[in-house]
Amino acid sequence: MAIIRQAGEGDLEGVFMLINSNLDDFFPPSVIMFFQEQWPQGQLVATDVFGNILGAICGSRLEGGRASVSLFAVDEGCRGKGIGGQLLEAFRRRCFMDGFGVIQLEVRTSNVSAKDFYERRGFRVTELLPGFYNDGGDGYRMVLFVTGCRSGRALPREKRRRAFRRHENMLSSTCSVW
Repeated sequence: MAIIRQAGEGDLEGVFMLINSNLDDFFPPSVIMFFQEQWPQGQLVATDVFGNILGAICGSRLEGGRASVSLFAVDEGCRGKGIGGQLLEAFRRRCFMDGFGVIQLEVRTSNVSAKDFYERRGFRVTELLPGFYNDGGDGYRMVLFVTGCRSGRALPREKRRRAFRRHENMLSSTCSVW
């Protein structure tokens, strides 16, 4: 069971270690700090009851009512336990509350399990990105319409609040917090 919460400055070292031991590229602390400064609410961690970081999402704000999952990793030993799904759902709720209509991300074309993970959660491939990664690897851009509306426009603020409260009440039986 994981606790999902907003990442803070004290999480920088743990997120750095997690990201760089579980993703293909190297990301210096300055990259993680950039995301933290750009959109603090878009930085989420999954921890165990002792505070050990099991997973993390570094999100960023984009133009046009879009948010991006810029970095996303779950510790290899913790995969398949629902932690990634919990993190992604918490990120989707944060985007919804902040008025974003679309979440986008990029995934390697060779990472079939990650692509399937995102598709099971409603993401769809919208673009092939030849040579997108530093090593020349190809990627897919995938998007999720946060509101369920194909225009990607967010609901008015009061409707978002009501929908969020209903959603939180449905999830109140879980131990995840953020």
